[in-house]
Amino acid sequence: MLLGFCGPSNSGKTTMICEIIERLPEYRIAVVKHTPHGIDVAGKDSTRFMQSGAAEVVLMNGENVHFRKGESISGVLLSLKGEYDIVLVEGFKKYRFIPKICFQMEGCENCIMYKPSTEDVIQHIKKEVEIERIEAQLPNFNCGECSHRNCREMAEAIYRGEDTFKNCRYWNPNALISVRVNGKDIYMGRFVQDLLINTLEGLLKSFKGVRDIKNVEIKFRKK
Repeated sequence: MLLGFCGPSNSGKTTMICEIIERLPEYRIAVVKHTPHGIDVAGKDSTRFMQSGAAEVVLMNGENVHFRKGESISGVLLSLKGEYDIVLVEGFKKYRFIPKICFQMEGCENCIMYKPSTEDVIQHIKKEVEIERIEAQLPNFNCGECSHRNCREMAEAIYRGEDTFKNCRYWNPNALISVRVNGKDIYMGRFVQDLLINTLEGLLKSFKGVRDIKNVEIKFRKK
């Protein structure tokens, strides 16, 4: 999950981030910090994040990334979200796609909490992580056939105990499968999914060097 923290210097952003990291040792956490005035040195915020238990700290100056390759903050955050349970961002208050905890009077883009307690933020983070884990098990077709507008909304309902995976027509407890033909997503029921999965798995295991199959990507274009 992704969460930003914005506000003026000495407003408590870094202190809260460090406390969150220390109190959530069960999660792998990365921190991205905006450093408009250059890279901070030993004893500064990046060191505090690492000492608190952050698995990785990325320093960014505008669109230039230090200690990690990337072209933009969106690209870096997308990469980090694939590696870590939680990505905390300090700064970048004008980036609307980052939900933020706000420590300043005038507010910021996409502010979801204003000067909350650390406990409130921790509870929000735990909830979001669990919802994202549920959503990752759904096919993410966003077809609307389950009566929810999208898979995120269904994941929230499952988290609250108001719905179950079984009410998703395309949910498969054995695997996640998606097929796109000519740029169009093809929705398949569980029987067809299992048939395709078992057929592919049996075929691929006949190849030399293929044993434990966890992920398969196939693309082909007819001539």
